[in-house]
Amino acid sequence: MVTIKDVAKLAGVSISTASLALNDKPRVSKKTKEKVLNAAKELGYRPNFSAQALKTKKTGSIGVFIYGFGGPIFSDLLETIHIELRKEELNLIVSMGKSALELLKNKQVDGAIIFDTKITDEEIIDFAKTRPVIVLDRYLDYPNVYSSVVKNEEFVYKMILEMIKEGYKKFSYVSGPERTKDNQDRYRGFLKALNEKNIVPHLKFKGNFTIESGYSVGKQIALLEDKPDFVFCANDEMAVGLIRALKDNKVRIPSEIAVAGFDGIYLGDYIIPKLTTIKVDYLDWGVYISQKMILLIKGHEIYEMKEPKAEIIYKEST
Repeated sequence: MVTIKDVAKLAGVSISTASLALNDKPRVSKKTKEKVLNAAKELGYRPNFSAQALKTKKTGSIGVFIYGFGGPIFSDLLETIHIELRKEELNLIVSMGKSALELLKNKQVDGAIIFDTKITDEEIIDFAKTRPVIVLDRYLDYPNVYSSVVKNEEFVYKMILEMIKEGYKKFSYVSGPERTKDNQDRYRGFLKALNEKNIVPHLKFKGNFTIESGYSVGKQIALLEDKPDFVFCANDEMAVGLIRALKDNKVRIPSEIAVAGFDGIYLGDYIIPKLTTIKVDYLDWGVYISQKMILLIKGHEIYEMKEPKAEIIYKEST
């Protein structure tokens, strides 16, 4: 069996230098790294991951901790993260709730990507004392913690201002779970635009980011005598359900009520009318945060994290 000692001997370097090169550490020159990698390839060297884990306490796994498994945005994120990690022979562990907290507490992953506000800042900071964290749902200023957050407030603010210019006057909001940062930021942008133009919000309805909750709210709105003329839903899934309920109750869209959502999920293009939305590029975001995490667990420094790409897309529902 070929060992790292054999690789070091063929490359003409020390065992420690060979180890640094094979683990892509920045302290090794490019020329030396190439010599070591070529030697490893020539000898057919394969690292013993089990032995490495025992020695270095590395698991070879990255944890992605989310608040739920439903919905298309998580499938897009998880798919691209999985693809990028496999390129580096890293495993993906997806978890939520108590099992996620146990993984963090016991340091059972080499790095954590967190999209769950139920995981507290304190729990994140404790993990980050020894391993890197990328958070997608909040800004957290602490060493070894990096934030990449959608500009929810900014994009909703811009959309509502544009809808005011189009002549809409009675604005309603369908919320997701109240404690989620996404929902809070989107509602803040909604109110900011209305307040700026001295418009009083019409009504706020409670949803939970599901199609079913959107449908339920849509039935309520259809029965109102004083209906809003524009409804912003905190995500696309609720908007899809709401549109279906309004149509089932003979409410015309957008001539009687215009509807918009947030996320840019594919379902928005398969309903009639097609959904106006704020589209986030979750596939690109998944690639970006995966590549950053790979750099972090290899010991590289990161000096900035970018927000995911997003844009307002106006379609038939407004």
